[in-house]
Amino acid sequence: MEINRTVIIAFLSFAFLHSLTVSRAFKRLIARIIGENAMRAYYRLAFTVFSALMAGAAFYVIIIQPDEVLCGPPAYISIPARIIQVSGLLIFTAALRPVDLRAFTGIRQAADYIRTGRTSGDIEGIEDTGLVTSGVYGLVRHPMYLAGIIVFLFEPTVTVNTLELRLLATGYFIFGMLIEERRFMHDFGESYRAYRKAVPMFNIIAGIAKKGRR
Repeated sequence: MEINRTVIIAFLSFAFLHSLTVSRAFKRLIARIIGENAMRAYYRLAFTVFSALMAGAAFYVIIIQPDEVLCGPPAYISIPARIIQVSGLLIFTAALRPVDLRAFTGIRQAADYIRTGRTSGDIEGIEDTGLVTSGVYGLVRHPMYLAGIIVFLFEPTVTVNTLELRLLATGYFIFGMLIEERRFMHDFGESYRAYRKAVPMFNIIAGIAKKGRR
């Protein structure tokens, strides 16, 4: 098995740019350059579009690479694996329920600024909704990252490129969890510390068991 360096470079390029543009330091720099109003109005939307384009470019580069199948499992393995992948998508869908998708993508901030000329909220124009601990967030602290890990890890067909990709993606999701933990500790303090004690980081089975004992 020969490692495909292009897959690694494509993924890490996306991961680096995504991590850079989501960082507090980069956001503060852009706010100083374009002004706080423009930042709150347009940054989140620009970030969403940029991330989508970068992800699409990385995905395209990866899928056009030559590949080699390492394992094509039989149906009694691949079907349960697909079912687990679907459960990951359901977890992701449940994690989106308390999220204002228009604000999350930046559409609301841009539209409100164009309509009223006013901005509000944090540096990205997102209003503080507090710490979400209900629904799937009452079972696991990072359901979106968990969903991504499940979908990548339980892809039944293993090729050289997908093996590299699932290892890189899983590592990046775990890195994202750790960064989010630090940010939430900064934002919510004792409330998040108590939440961490009550709800597992990404072990949803343990989260369900703990929920049942409460």
